[in-house]
Amino acid sequence: MPDNNPTPTQALRKRQQIENAGKKMFLWVAGAAALVGLCAVLSVSLFERIAFRQEIIGMKTETVGNLQHNITVASELKDQVRVLNTNEALLATPRLEDSEPLSVILDALPSKANSSALGASLQQKLLNEGGVTLEALTVNPIAGVEDETDASSSGGEVAEGEIGFQFSVSAPTGSADRLREVLRRLERSIRTINITSVTVDQQGNKVVLTAEGKGYYQTATRVELKVESERP
Repeated sequence: MPDNNPTPTQALRKRQQIENAGKKMFLWVAGAAALVGLCAVLSVSLFERIAFRQEIIGMKTETVGNLQHNITVASELKDQVRVLNTNEALLATPRLEDSEPLSVILDALPSKANSSALGASLQQKLLNEGGVTLEALTVNPIAGVEDETDASSSGGEVAEGEIGFQFSVSAPTGSADRLREVLRRLERSIRTINITSVTVDQQGNKVVLTAEGKGYYQTATRVELKVESERP
């Protein structure tokens, strides 16, 4: 009868074969897992690249559309500018020599918060009327823009793009009409000015006009290149 009891050598060989098979199986499983992980990473990277390319194509298409629209309306815009340069009101408004009438519009709304320039204009031109005495003039600098004051802690509520000012002018009682001429000067000024309050008082032999108002400016638009998105 055959001997069913394996010898120690045979048992050792079987054990080695089982261990070798387990090692091979582990290597196959590890290799398959690594391959699946690599495929997943490559798939995500490929998807990101495709999405990025699609975004770039979309932005290029939008840019081409904007350029085509700009080309279409450019001639119309030039015609409107030519019409504005023939406007009688602009032609009659004082301006620098060799400058187009359209420049008056730019002078009316400066691009900087120049409260000192507004104060000088008020003192030297707009309030400088014959027979009128300038009693007081205050132009408020823009908090956080022209000084170091925090805009949130400033006492008065001033909207962005506004410069507040106050002034008092006087004229002899018999020349009170001169004060009306001061208001007309402010009304005819190239600079956009809004008088918010006016009070007139009789003080002895003179009439005093006290007013508060606002000058305006509009910050210039900045055009600059920037990176919209980075390549993944």
